[in-house]
Amino acid sequence: MLEEKSIDRNQIIGFVLIAAILFGMSFWASELQPDSPEQAAVATVEEVAVEQSVSDAIPVQVTVLDSASPAPEVVVLENDVVKYTFTTAGAQLQNVELKDYKRYNGEDLYLVNGRQSMTGAHEGVFTAILSQGNNGSQALTMTSGATTWTYTLGDGYGLAWALDIEGAANVTLDWKQDGIRNEKSLKNEAQNTSTYFWDAVDESDDYLSDGRDDEETVSNISWVAHKQQYFSSIFATETPFTTAHLLTKTPEVSDTGHTRLFRSELTIAGSNGGVHAKGMWYHGPNKYNTLKGFDQHFDEIIPFGWGIFGWISKGAVIPMFNLFDNFGWNYGFIIFLMALIIKVVLSPLTFSSYKSMAKMRVLKPELDEINERHKDSDAVKKQQEVMALYQKVGVNPLGGCIPQLLQFPILIAMFRFFPASIELRQQSFLWADDLSAYDSVFEFGQWFSIPFYGDHISLFTILMAISTYLYTKFNNSMTPQSGNSMMQQQMVIIQYLMPVMLLVWFNNYASGLSFYYFVSNILIFAQQWAIRKFFIDEEAIHAQLMANKASGKTSKFQKRMNDMMEAQKEAGNRRMRRIYK
Repeated sequence: MLEEKSIDRNQIIGFVLIAAILFGMSFWASELQPDSPEQAAVATVEEVAVEQSVSDAIPVQVTVLDSASPAPEVVVLENDVVKYTFTTAGAQLQNVELKDYKRYNGEDLYLVNGRQSMTGAHEGVFTAILSQGNNGSQALTMTSGATTWTYTLGDGYGLAWALDIEGAANVTLDWKQDGIRNEKSLKNEAQNTSTYFWDAVDESDDYLSDGRDDEETVSNISWVAHKQQYFSSIFATETPFTTAHLLTKTPEVSDTGHTRLFRSELTIAGSNGGVHAKGMWYHGPNKYNTLKGFDQHFDEIIPFGWGIFGWISKGAVIPMFNLFDNFGWNYGFIIFLMALIIKVVLSPLTFSSYKSMAKMRVLKPELDEINERHKDSDAVKKQQEVMALYQKVGVNPLGGCIPQLLQFPILIAMFRFFPASIELRQQSFLWADDLSAYDSVFEFGQWFSIPFYGDHISLFTILMAISTYLYTKFNNSMTPQSGNSMMQQQMVIIQYLMPVMLLVWFNNYASGLSFYYFVSNILIFAQQWAIRKFFIDEEAIHAQLMANKASGKTSKFQKRMNDMMEAQKEAGNRRMRRIYK
């Protein structure tokens, strides 16, 4: 029936778009004030450099290596949040420990743990001098021949670096790093691991393919990030690298301790008789406010989505999340509040959509009459009479769909926000021990694994799937059905298929995301019930539509439709006249 088609079309478009977007993203995905510690680290670059050039630096430790038989030594720079361990053999960075974070299994979290190297300006055993500045910062100067590396650590995660090589025309730094697994789901972490970089000319970020082998040669870039799901190592320079060859590679299948193998070859041009460069080396969390505090676009590595999706996340979702976070509430409760507020803000669209659907529903007797009258007639004639009825009563058959479509940017923004938010990492709620990872009420991996589904059962995902089924069934029950049209059969299929698809897709996703969608389904269910119960009088709506029909007044929408149809008809006539002229 046409009445079914008009209402069901809105529901089908909505569910198909949700399915398509979520499937595409799941495949593809194959705190507002800047943090003062990070700003202090940036400010340290020039301050300590000046202190080191004069005699007012306070010597803390001076290690002079025997030139006849130099022995490598270990030097440590650390503060309250990070610990950098260097070796004088090649001036290499050996370990980086993040003190405020732990791995998924409770072990200390290292971004670098031996399996990293940077060659190109690191030959021989260096002489190391460790000193402390008046502002509390620490500086490590390592020298070998014409090469000098200087590292300065302030209060945050940022490690300022300076490189001087006298007499060199240029230097290529070969930075190799094995991404250490830190999260419960190796698959999800690997799929969200890649190399990012900032184009200094276009002033935009770009990245290698997530989750698979890729390499690219680029030029004039300001920084390179070996980015993992929740932590990153970023090597930035004040003067752009002239060229950079970037590569990411998948570890061996048997290597379950690493996500990706990184390699970045970064070329620095010389000037004034040598290479003189400086910048920032960041090892720390992918926390939006922390990264944004450096004012070097580091925050672009967090995948909040492009275009409008990223704008919604950064302009609305993050401020709201941070506001609630300041109260110290449980993150599950914060997610519930966010879902509630978003539904309240979107309630005018929900009301508009429901009212349009109610108009279509009350026209069922008239549409039944048209269907009966044209039961054996051409479908075109029946459609013409249905459209004529819509025009007379002033109903827009797409009125229920458009408000739903306007809500999709928010739905997708939330889809990107929760898996990318380190604030949810290792935060528990109810039975979920980590809202940034999947929740599991039963593990069966020791026996078997189900393709595409996994080796565990996520209860939040089950609740989301059930609520989706009940919501769809509730919507269908609000629309009286008759006959056995193909459209009705499709709606029955969607009613049962959509929850199953969500059950498979979200079983390995962040439990915070599944919980948010579950709460959203319950709220929209309650919202529509309240609208129908207290705000919509279907008898009054039907009476108004019949009054419109009797008056012969054309709605603005129908007037636009008529004008459009007339314009198309006239254009077709002109084409025909040109053909037969």
